[in-house]
Amino acid sequence: MEKENGRDMSEKRGYIKDILQLRGEARDSPIHAEYDRQYNNSLRNGRKRTPFAPATQSRDVIVENVSPNKYVIAYHHTNKLCAVGDAQRLRGEKTSCPGHEGCTATIQQDDNIGDEERGGATCAQQLLEGENPVTGDFLTTDADGKAHRGFCRVMQTLGSVKTENLLDETHLNRSLCRALTNAKLSSNIFPVTTAAKKQKVHKRLAEDLSYRVQAELNVCRVTKRHIHAEVAKAMDQCINCIIRCYAGDHSKCPQQSFVCKRSKPYRFPFLPQIAKGSLRITSSDRETLTRLLSVRTSHTVLRATRFVTSTQKAESVNSAFNMTNPKACASFSRNSRFRDHSAIHTVNNGPGESIARKMHAVGLKVSKGSVYTLKQLQSKHVYDKVRRRSAAYKTRRSRLRERRYRLHSRVNGGTSTSSYRTDQALHDHRYAYRQHEEVDLD
Repeated sequence: MEKENGRDMSEKRGYIKDILQLRGEARDSPIHAEYDRQYNNSLRNGRKRTPFAPATQSRDVIVENVSPNKYVIAYHHTNKLCAVGDAQRLRGEKTSCPGHEGCTATIQQDDNIGDEERGGATCAQQLLEGENPVTGDFLTTDADGKAHRGFCRVMQTLGSVKTENLLDETHLNRSLCRALTNAKLSSNIFPVTTAAKKQKVHKRLAEDLSYRVQAELNVCRVTKRHIHAEVAKAMDQCINCIIRCYAGDHSKCPQQSFVCKRSKPYRFPFLPQIAKGSLRITSSDRETLTRLLSVRTSHTVLRATRFVTSTQKAESVNSAFNMTNPKACASFSRNSRFRDHSAIHTVNNGPGESIARKMHAVGLKVSKGSVYTLKQLQSKHVYDKVRRRSAAYKTRRSRLRERRYRLHSRVNGGTSTSSYRTDQALHDHRYAYRQHEEVDLD
């Protein structure tokens, strides 16, 4: 499986060179790519379990941004698990992984598995070596690690190509939403009374503001024809207008806003009805919100997102990894790498075509009935992929999301909270007293 997928990824790199040639560019022209890493365990779930990172396996993928299908063209696997070494150590033998016979581990137990810089460098070496080598001049990452440093260093050293790191806007918006949620705002900014309701409206304000900034930026790019200097200047003026808009002052919206006009005002899709246009924003609140929003629309961030690239395709490969290596099951110490290659082969070719190629690689023939079934499976996969990419599908999903928020706003003005709390028995004294009475002390 590893050999077949390596041959297939090399074939996809040759296909990318053909596309570049058809566009009138040189076959060895640098390409745009995206990177992402997945761990078999969440890095946040290691408390009181291990002083090291709780993950024992990681997967790095590089996806090209030249063809419309965005193929996976490089893969790197890191593994700390070795069943043979564990068995030998249980018998009292002095065995260190990796290095012994039959070892499946690729790094030592005390190595940092979260070193994305090493993973980026290894993927860059794979792209430059072997058949159909390619170079990359732009690499889009999620800004959670330092993979771009290793990738850029190898491309500069071995490929003589200077690579620029681009950022994914989805992760930037999530970071902005978290920063707005944790921001210290005045106690009277929200038109609600209790602290629980204020916290609920605060979260909804963070969601709506991050959505609003991205909506303004999308329309601004089209209006300014993606000219970086003009987009940056317009967004600097738009920030103050956005804050005024949430306070109910729409005097600057016709001139400085791109999504709030007199004929079609902004609808605040994620805010509760009680807070729409009625926030009591003080000078300190205005300063805090301006500082946070200006980071998202700064010249540095706008330049790093000027091509509107993302890591969505690279992250979608994680779903295929989860199907072949389920996190709910025990990790496969020996076969996880081969299962990953099978998942990448399916992502690059589609389920029907991938099964047919795998059977051909091992010398099996496909019967006539199976050929018909595989064609149906492949055609359904292509149909679903085209449907999810359509503007109508994306618009329908956006409207359904807004509808759910409107329905939630009808319940107590959108400030209703769940009664679920962890460790309620330790903090609810009435519950503790009742349990004490039920204990038979005799």
